[in-house]
Amino acid sequence: MLRSAALALVLAVTACSTPVGGVSAPSGTGQIPSTPLDLGNWRASSEGATLNAFRRGVSARYAQGAAINTVTADLRRSQFNCGAAPPALADNRGVPPVQVCRRIIRAAGCTHTWQVHLFDRMGDRRLASTRGLYDRSCGDEGLLGGPG
Repeated sequence: MLRSAALALVLAVTACSTPVGGVSAPSGTGQIPSTPLDLGNWRASSEGATLNAFRRGVSARYAQGAAINTVTADLRRSQFNCGAAPPALADNRGVPPVQVCRRIIRAAGCTHTWQVHLFDRMGDRRLASTRGLYDRSCGDEGLLGGPG
């Protein structure tokens, strides 16, 4: 019985864990809302919950096939800094994004960082997929919660 309870606990914790990243196909309607991009409830929610909410919001906001420059203009209106992604490293790590947009907020001793990676369709400057990322580091923590 103790083993069954331990297994149930492990399965429950695993079900609640969130992946760090993940590229998703945009599912937006094609009409970008005029409201700012929702960053999630970052002041009160866990890092994982904020990440998931932000990732869903990014995917829902931007439609596949949208012009990359239209998406980056919208992100800039939401106070993101956007720029061309660094050149791909020749180590077969996958297709790099064409644009990386980042917003940083420092509050209550923590640094909150949101990133949106934009991937195009074979160089045509049209959105193929997105990756929404969020990280929170507080005090002496380094990037992604490790030692500084």
